[in-house]
Amino acid sequence: MINLIVIAISAIMFALLLIWWRWPAFRVWIEAPKYSMLRQERRFDGRNAARTAAGSTRFIAHRDY
Repeated sequence: MINLIVIAISAIMFALLLIWWRWPAFRVWIEAPKYSMLRQERRFDGRNAARTAAGSTRFIAHRDY
């Protein structure tokens, strides 16, 4: 029974890999979530860097020595 499950899952993975390799349109569709997440991460990092820079400048400007 376990062998049958392993064979079925392996066949499904091989089929998906073959489709991914053969058809670029499928590749774009299957990789879309990855690129969407990377875009969101870049957008968040950009906002976070701007806040950190503004916050550190504000902190340094009002610091008493």
